[in-house]
Amino acid sequence: MTKVAVMQPYLFPYLGYFQLINAVDEYVIMNDVAWMKKGFINRNTLKDNYTFTVPILKASQNKLINDIIISEGWATKLVETIKHKYSNAPYFNKYKNFIEFIIRNCEANNFNKAATFALEEVCSLLGVSTRIQHSTDFDVGHLKATTKIKQICKDLNADMYINPIGGRNLDMYQPEVFSPIKLRFIEGNFTLPRTSVIDLLFMHGENVIKQQIGKYELIEK
Repeated sequence: MTKVAVMQPYLFPYLGYFQLINAVDEYVIMNDVAWMKKGFINRNTLKDNYTFTVPILKASQNKLINDIIISEGWATKLVETIKHKYSNAPYFNKYKNFIEFIIRNCEANNFNKAATFALEEVCSLLGVSTRIQHSTDFDVGHLKATTKIKQICKDLNADMYINPIGGRNLDMYQPEVFSPIKLRFIEGNFTLPRTSVIDLLFMHGENVIKQQIGKYELIEK
């Protein structure tokens, strides 16, 4: 059975995002849709509810994600903030260079490329071998919403499409629309906090994350 998931790119997301990647055979980053301002695509949470944001150059909902460029001049401040918050964390020394390298790669980079690189680096660390592609790799730019996702699934010969649990209440996700492809929603049962993977690595380490990444259920509509 070939399982597929399609989602927008996120920088340093929480564990649930990596669970979704790990749960499928083919993961497609939706990079040809409009940028969402004030969302969590470019921001996340560290310890003590501290929210960090990767600044975007001339962000606009009239631009596609693939056309978004990350600003420069912010990485050093974020690296110093992370050092201040996690210098005494159990795994700070183990991952500080790894995280700093990814953060500095983001500066002045195309957002989609930076996010993809960050995801692939963390997935490699966690032993997640799912192939990652982009919606621009498929001839679906003229399609919208569910139709686009279903066509990607068809192109990948998918037997099952898996979506985050939040989509279970959305009208666009209906079993009859995806049929004969099975539609499922992933609900994480992990006990780690829903903070950025940066926080999880420094506080818990990759081995604990690996133990928790498979703790989920696949639920029908």
